[in-house]
Amino acid sequence: MRENHIKASFVDQQIYKNVLPKISEIVSKHSKPYIFCISTLTEAYSEAVRLSYKLKKLYPDCIIILGGIHPTVVPEEVLAEIEACDYVFIGEGELQIVNIYNKLKSGNDIQDIPGIAYRKGSEVVINFADEVVNNINFLPEFPYDIFIPFSQYNFSHIISSRGCPYNCTFCCVNFVGKRRYRYKNTENTVKELEFLAKDLKQKHIAFFDDNLLANKKRIIELCEFIGKSKILKDVTYSFQARVRDMNEDVLKLMFNTGFKTIFLGIETVSPEILKNIGKTEMPDEISQAIFKLKEIGFRVMANFIFCFPAESREIRMKCVDFSIKHDLDLVKFNNVVPYPGTVLYEQNKDKIKVKKYYSNFNSQEVLVRPFYKKPKFPLIPQNTSEYQIYNDILFSYFKYYFRYRQIKKIFTQKGWGDLILSTGDSFFIKIKKSPALIFLGIDIFIKFVLMFLSVFKRDGVKIKELLMVFREFFK
Repeated sequence: MRENHIKASFVDQQIYKNVLPKISEIVSKHSKPYIFCISTLTEAYSEAVRLSYKLKKLYPDCIIILGGIHPTVVPEEVLAEIEACDYVFIGEGELQIVNIYNKLKSGNDIQDIPGIAYRKGSEVVINFADEVVNNINFLPEFPYDIFIPFSQYNFSHIISSRGCPYNCTFCCVNFVGKRRYRYKNTENTVKELEFLAKDLKQKHIAFFDDNLLANKKRIIELCEFIGKSKILKDVTYSFQARVRDMNEDVLKLMFNTGFKTIFLGIETVSPEILKNIGKTEMPDEISQAIFKLKEIGFRVMANFIFCFPAESREIRMKCVDFSIKHDLDLVKFNNVVPYPGTVLYEQNKDKIKVKKYYSNFNSQEVLVRPFYKKPKFPLIPQNTSEYQIYNDILFSYFKYYFRYRQIKKIFTQKGWGDLILSTGDSFFIKIKKSPALIFLGIDIFIKFVLMFLSVFKRDGVKIKELLMVFREFFK
């Protein structure tokens, strides 16, 4: 938009508690018809619905377009549910956003634009989306300048590629990316890293690429360029990757270049479930990779997903034991979310519980939902109760983190918890967030107390398991 000299404004609902006054201030600087483009994930869909109706009420002649991964996957559903929504845009928006703007502002129809879905009478018409942006180097540089004035943002991360060549059944990345891995060239990536390090004073930068190691040649070249940069001399990096893409020589090169932390999506240690969800690595292969990473010197963080079909409590506890055995530095235990558009969703349509507007599609349902509200997991394994899953996830956190060596890491390892919870760099932002953090701490404490009390129920945690955790505190 800026490259084509089109005036555009943005409002971030994670920055403004109430966005409507800010929107009112912004639209006074724009000409009619007002065009509101709302980008939404599945987890934020209910808020996108609410906002759409409020905007339509305030500005009856406005045009509302929903985009992002959720509307891309279910455009018919979005147009059927949200009367206030005029259009849905499907796919990556960069190739058509200017065309859409020019046509709407000049009063022309946009129904011939690729990737647009719209109502025609009682029917929904969906135009096939454009191909993905094959060369992302042609896209403009990320507009850091419009975000820098906000102290709430954390600039310690970068996305240097799009897509993933794999096809995990629970992942919706490939619905848009079509399993095409596209990356910025080395010069552009290093230029952005140097900007973050020099201008924005970032000492640690996290690569949020879906799979950084998907192209070995690219990583070797990237390390060589970073190594030659004086600006990046003291910067460290973290990244997420898949075990199958690891190469010992490349990992050693990365570690010597400043890559010190790796995040693995292990998901489960059940060979059967790994195979069913499209993960080609087996537990022994994952185990060997972790030992090698530790030997090189990496901090290893990991994610496990509970609630896959055919999963048992025994499998969940094996995941926790695996984490302890391999002394992982940070672990997350999430519940699975069968996002629309995924193979997992299609395979389990008749078993999935969807609350209104997908309000229960949160992978950290146990931690984010207040203790006085019953969690509503979208998918529950056969022969397992919702109550048991809830307590198993809490117990997994308790068993893994209630150990002397882990507690020591939490308090002594710099930046330990930034991957899970960042309170911002500004002292005043930290103070402002402190009441919410206090309530969060109280909420989690009460949840653990209730977990202890679950020993008196059939689906609760077993007393001998709790006693074992206390006994092994110093191991």
